[in-house]
Amino acid sequence: MRVFQIKPILFILLSLTLLTSCSDDDSVALVSFSSPDLEVVTDTLQPVTINFDISPASTQASNIRIIAPQNTYGNLFTTEPPLSGGEINIPVTTGATSASFEMILIEEGIRFDDFAQEFEIIAVGPGLATNEFDGRYLSFNLVNERVQEDDLPFIENFGVCGPNGSFELPPDGWTIIDVVQNSFGTGGFFCYTGQGVTGVGTNPFTPAGEATSGDDYSEAWLISPPISLGGAEDPNLSFNFDRRFDAPIDENTLAYGLQISTDYDGTNFETANWEVFQPAVDEMMANNPGSDDIGNTGELSLAQYAGEDISIAFIYRAADAYFLATSIRISDVVVE
Repeated sequence: MRVFQIKPILFILLSLTLLTSCSDDDSVALVSFSSPDLEVVTDTLQPVTINFDISPASTQASNIRIIAPQNTYGNLFTTEPPLSGGEINIPVTTGATSASFEMILIEEGIRFDDFAQEFEIIAVGPGLATNEFDGRYLSFNLVNERVQEDDLPFIENFGVCGPNGSFELPPDGWTIIDVVQNSFGTGGFFCYTGQGVTGVGTNPFTPAGEATSGDDYSEAWLISPPISLGGAEDPNLSFNFDRRFDAPIDENTLAYGLQISTDYDGTNFETANWEVFQPAVDEMMANNPGSDDIGNTGELSLAQYAGEDISIAFIYRAADAYFLATSIRISDVVVE
């Protein structure tokens, strides 16, 4: 008789357990990005709304926490709610079946470039849950159809060296002239993406990192397309610059420089008139060669070239192919 008395009790306990489990499952709402991929094609850089689906409806006030794991926040975009403590915290109201945050595109940072950004849900608050992979990630892709006109501002963000770039230099319209190349072929410009910037750099290191014997000189020029200052009342140049080590060619020649021409036509490099633009050289010299500290030059007046079409040349020189030759980094060139 005891055996027959226990079976109903076990059945009741099992039924209560299943009911409790179902009740718990029903109280949890699943959160996911509305789409795993979001492409925006724009020429206005208006804010973008990024949506989440919540199913079933949230039974209580909660939150969704996401991260954007690239160094672009504050440079290319911000959000509402804003980033705080490395996370974007999106509130969820009771009864909500959706939530969202706003991605605010920064025109001064994006300029005329495309860019891509990944987002990830890293945590949710009470009453919410996520799948391990499905719906937790969003790939955002901006196709920027803004067109840079012939007049100012002129901007070169070196997007060719960015995440969607070809990494093939020079950028459209620019010219690289290797006046002299060292015997290792390492004396020119290459894509540089350190220090949170996208730009170009140099470092004529030898493959083995050993000093070369004798002279192994190199010199490379990175020349902009023509920039029209015809309509500018007070034009200025600015760019980010960093130098590492301090290895001038001789007591009269720096390892870097910036020169401007008003008669370079893309074919007459050797016969065009090039003038040292001393304000830029002074700012380059002010950079500390003992650390990685890329910084902006600030606005450098181009008033002496007002009304002209100019070409700007960044110049790099190295006395040999030793890895302690001066290296330089350049990004975010702007004339406005």
